[in-house]
Amino acid sequence: MKDFFLTLRKKLGLAPRPVLNSVPALVDFTEKQSAYVSQVTLFGYIKTRAGTSWPKLFEDDTYLISLRTARSHFFAACVSDLSLFFAARLFVGARLSAAQSTDLAVSIAEQVLLNLQQDDIDPSAFVDVVNRTRQRAEVMAWEEAATTAMAFASSAEAFMKWAPVTDEFKALDEEIMRNSLHLRWIGIRRDVKETLQIEAVQADLNQLTGT
Repeated sequence: MKDFFLTLRKKLGLAPRPVLNSVPALVDFTEKQSAYVSQVTLFGYIKTRAGTSWPKLFEDDTYLISLRTARSHFFAACVSDLSLFFAARLFVGARLSAAQSTDLAVSIAEQVLLNLQQDDIDPSAFVDVVNRTRQRAEVMAWEEAATTAMAFASSAEAFMKWAPVTDEFKALDEEIMRNSLHLRWIGIRRDVKETLQIEAVQADLNQLTGT
């Protein structure tokens, strides 16, 4: 039966389900999905808003710089949110302490953001996001974050802040923008809930921390 669904997913052009069984796997998933969410959501919105003028935007070097800057800030916020969601799921499933969950969220964010090679924005912006991830984690209601969209607040705010459109368009489109991002996260949250191998990740964490 599992092979049948895997074959069906391939025929439909769907990616295979993630294997989330170690801390490095969580880091890799966080980086790839954050890149996907930030780019597809941002570019999709700009393309819709620009309409037939969309191709011309790529002839404007100044606008392209703004677009890359927005994408990088948006990506970093997505990393922070997904890191916190993983920590919340393990707080509940593996009975991590609040301190352990905080450390895990920060570690995932650090491994993605502080090792990323990019020149679109000042690297200090990523350091700031890691620091904010810790601040958010220290006051996070972990049980609620594990089953709701609570952890995904900063990516929505980053999308609204950095999208390279006028404030007038943002005011008009805010509900559409937030909903489009929310829908992107729903599938990712579902994949995490269904495929996160709690015991395997907990064993990996214990080995890494010597506990």
